[in-house]
Amino acid sequence: MQYSIISLPQTIKSLVDQINFKVSIVFCKFISYTASLLHNGLSDHDAQLLISDVNLQLKNHHIYTIRNRNNYSLEEFKTRLSYESWNSIFGYYGNMDVDILFKSFLNNYLRIFYTSFPPCKIIERSNNNSWITKGIIISCRTKRCHYLLNRDSDDTNLKNYYKEYFKTLTSVINEANSYMYNNRIINSTNKIKST
Repeated sequence: MQYSIISLPQTIKSLVDQINFKVSIVFCKFISYTASLLHNGLSDHDAQLLISDVNLQLKNHHIYTIRNRNNYSLEEFKTRLSYESWNSIFGYYGNMDVDILFKSFLNNYLRIFYTSFPPCKIIERSNNNSWITKGIIISCRTKRCHYLLNRDSDDTNLKNYYKEYFKTLTSVINEANSYMYNNRIINSTNKIKST
């Protein structure tokens, strides 16, 4: 069964005139939303705007915020601190209350800090690739370099070396992968669920 978000005053309702949801009851129970009607002046073809509060963070992703610090941002921070007038903090305006002076200092300092070191969102995927070691990553980079050299060269020794390197790396990757899964099965409490 389909439901519309907003009851429209027209007598004939089509799919063009309204947004329909097949699972409206589930949608209403678990997601908070606001809906409004947008008049566009085209007869009875008004739009419905749905704003929902849905957190679409994926299961294996972690989002956290960091602040970039590099030599340029540190120098910019120092420069902005040196150009700041600290008269309100040292009580030149006749205010000697410690709490007010501290709040004034903190506001000035944080304003400069936040402009000098802007926040950056980092999305970190937590893949289950614990079998990928630093050695495998370095070997993959080396294989890529050998591939680029091999692509432009006609040297048969170089091509044979690349083929052997590729075979060895493939066997190492397969062995590391199977070792990780075997350890997971051996150390699990529910063997059937692990396999």
